Amino acid sequence: MSVMSEGAVEAPRSTLSYSAIATYAEEIAQAHTVIDEHGYVDVHELLKKLGGQIEFDNRPESLEVRDPGDFTVIIPTHTSQLRDRFTIAHELGHYFLHYRAPSSHRVGERPSTFTRLGRNVAETQANVFASNLLMPADHFHNVFVRMDGNIAAVAQHFAVSVPAAKVRAEYLGLPT
Repeated sequence: MSVMSEGAVEAPRSTLSYSAIATYAEEIAQAHTVIDEHGYVDVHELLKKLGGQIEFDNRPESLEVRDPGDFTVIIPTHTSQLRDRFTIAHELGHYFLHYRAPSSHRVGERPSTFTRLGRNVAETQANVFASNLLMPADHFHNVFVRMDGNIAAVAQHFAVSVPAAKVRAEYLGLPT
């Protein structure tokens, strides 16, 4: 473990590039057959297939892993369904990138709890994973074009927030 300052431990991070994380997220949706022909990904079904469960609590958004195939996503009681959907995808990013990843694809210790406390590389990687899982690039582009760039309609199609859809469009080089 590398120590950054007294008591602070480096968060685990993946050695995968953002492009590789994007591909990995989309491959996971395909492999678990949780994506429909329109690009909508059922994260609740994915969570269930992986052995995960959801707990609504007054704690921060987090992931608690007991063993591979036995984990809980903690969702605060005060958040919206759209936020909850992104949180599930984000925590699955931690599960795949920082917990299940082989040592050769991970820097840092393999923790059993991930809590969103600020910004760091691991949090950004989990966000990249979530964005690509929920809004696969080809499907996003097709829906964006079909809806004439109406970002609110695109967000509704993918069941994400308008800001999340806007960031995705900008990342893909689409006019917003």
